[in-house]
Amino acid sequence: MPSLTSINVWHGVMFVKRGYWKDGVIRFRVDIPREYPNQHPVISLTTPVFHPLVRREDGRFALEQQFPKWTPYSDYIFHALYYFKNAFKNRVLQQLGPRDCYNIDAYMKFKGDLPRFREFARIDAMNSHKPENLYQMPQKDCPIVFSPMSDEAYQRAKTGINSFAAVSSKE
Repeated sequence: MPSLTSINVWHGVMFVKRGYWKDGVIRFRVDIPREYPNQHPVISLTTPVFHPLVRREDGRFALEQQFPKWTPYSDYIFHALYYFKNAFKNRVLQQLGPRDCYNIDAYMKFKGDLPRFREFARIDAMNSHKPENLYQMPQKDCPIVFSPMSDEAYQRAKTGINSFAAVSSKE
């Protein structure tokens, strides 16, 4: 979703379904330079993640591995986001070399101590669910906000969705 203050900043959330960060809720932002499409976007995670392609200091994601030279009108933001999503899968992680990585410690653990790497990723996924991480607004200009829901409200919402789905499937 676009930022509340700039069309050149988008906010997103990725729900990881499987893999090392299974069940993680990863918030990120995409900064689109004024020179786009001649210059690549910058993807930064606002959820802390121990990942070879994520710089610890600022959460910046390394697009350079997939896009060593950004090609205008051939490379687009959706390509960068597709790669970002796939970078949490084992097949992409296995293809990485040390030169590709912003976080060499994460890379070395992935290559040399997979059980420990797996534990770091599991902790990241668990921490992403903590109320202080999930329900706080990560940045003032972010329109994506989660809030807790009571069991009663959840059941009402679920019933409404199921009723809608039943009616829609008959049409």
